[in-house]
Amino acid sequence: MNTRVKNAPEWAVLLPAAGFTIWGFSLLLTRVGQRYASPMVLLSIRFLLAFLLLNVPLVLGREKLRLRGKNLRPLAMLGILEPLCFVFESYAIYFTNATITGVVSALSPIVAMALAALLLREYPTRHQALFSLLPVAGVILLTAAGQEVGAMSWIGVPFLLGYSICSGYFKVANRTAADFSPYERTYVLLLSCTVFFTGAALVECRGDLGAYIQPLHQPVFVIVILLLSVFCSIAANMLVNYGAGRISVTKMSAIGNINTVVSAFAGVVFLREPFTWVMLLGSVLVLVGVRQVTKRGCVTVCLSFA
Repeated sequence: MNTRVKNAPEWAVLLPAAGFTIWGFSLLLTRVGQRYASPMVLLSIRFLLAFLLLNVPLVLGREKLRLRGKNLRPLAMLGILEPLCFVFESYAIYFTNATITGVVSALSPIVAMALAALLLREYPTRHQALFSLLPVAGVILLTAAGQEVGAMSWIGVPFLLGYSICSGYFKVANRTAADFSPYERTYVLLLSCTVFFTGAALVECRGDLGAYIQPLHQPVFVIVILLLSVFCSIAANMLVNYGAGRISVTKMSAIGNINTVVSAFAGVVFLREPFTWVMLLGSVLVLVGVRQVTKRGCVTVCLSFA
């Protein structure tokens, strides 16, 4: 087992916890930003600004990229998964709301367990397999109830599931890239997202830069972009990437449930998003199922990547 994981200080858990808390509010900010721009334009401007800011310490010599001689495959995998996560997340929010997206994102630890079974031939216990059915039932209830109150459409389901799958895979892949510093991982993630989403946004705007920057005329949108870029894209990534190199995948997945609680709370309290008793029941099924599955932990995943 990796000694960095075994001997990780207790405070190493607090840093990713802070990062996931910030990401919980990112769903709320994304929902607000989508009132002024399409998902692709919002993501493009967000990551373009974040990437430019991240280059400041590099130019000043405060940070360095030490990639030579290292296995770049784990880093490349992160660069592929990160844009996919945000595509699914943004359209999940677009077709549902921040509350539902936050709750369903709690499925990612179960996805990590399933990937371990498929890719590593490490299979879950009967207890884990049984309780993994609860989140599925919860998602069905959330979808049906959300559609009834106009909070989502069925087209949002593939995006919700796609987000959970990519997010779970990302947690596993991030652990394998622990040889790279938090700054190096964050740099590659923001670079890949900047290239991907800026290209997609310009295609969507048909090369019209006026249409591309039009949302920036809205003060609320500018504030949202600043918060998303500085806190959610740079600060949260650095905090979570720091923790990914020092604690296990299972523990990281459990900490990630903070994201679910914060996003659900923010969506209901600040955006006044509808949340019925049936949706509450669905949310409880998701969270209880995830808790029971990760309670005994995907030990094999931790050992395989430690």
